[in-house]
Amino acid sequence: MNEYGFNPTWSDEQRRLALLERCWNPPTIAKLKRAGVGPGWRCLEVGAGNGSIARWLRDAVRPNGRVVAVDLDTRFIANEPSIEARQANILTDEIEPEAFDLVHCRALLHHLPGNEVAALKRMTAALRPGGFLLAEEPYSGPMIGSRTPAWAALWQAFVAAMPHADYIWPLSIGSAFRAAGLTDIEVSGAADVIQGGTPEAEFLRLTVEAVRNRLPPNVNIEPGIQLLRDPHSFEPGFVVYCALGRKAQ
Repeated sequence: MNEYGFNPTWSDEQRRLALLERCWNPPTIAKLKRAGVGPGWRCLEVGAGNGSIARWLRDAVRPNGRVVAVDLDTRFIANEPSIEARQANILTDEIEPEAFDLVHCRALLHHLPGNEVAALKRMTAALRPGGFLLAEEPYSGPMIGSRTPAWAALWQAFVAAMPHADYIWPLSIGSAFRAAGLTDIEVSGAADVIQGGTPEAEFLRLTVEAVRNRLPPNVNIEPGIQLLRDPHSFEPGFVVYCALGRKAQ
């Protein structure tokens, strides 16, 4: 987690995260409801970001539940009422064992190349027997393999600017859940089609802008950026792989 690719102090980072939440929260919340989250649940959100899922969990587990939100940088969640914000690294910092009914992470594990299973094992250890772990991760394959050269070049450059992230790893999320000792595993994937000029496109534009100073200097990304602004453009986005598993009773 020390090599997280996005700078929380960047002027547009909170806006970027807010757009991510707008685009990705509805399916996340549907999956949390499927897991049965409700009053009294004890929940751990790892990589809480802007905090919208932690806030949803807080409201869902009232009146007597508990929500702990962990991130390397808690500036966006530090003052949220009824949420325990912790600045912590899931790979190295202590999380109380068998304390939670649910652990959730989103767009986190691919930032831990080589340590994905280790992180999942630590999250699993924090679950009570029978508790749920839900993880969601973005796969970039359709983007870097697009038949539109400008789109493919944009995302190939983006991936090159993120050497400490693995946007192919999400294909392995099911086997990683097995390796972490989880049971009753369900895996699904949802593909995005990105229309230029939409909130989804603006999220992706800001995601590229956040790492612009690390992009390969020999790649012209501007044609790809124009596709993100063009409402007549329809290009492949991330496939979000989701895994839901339980800790053995």
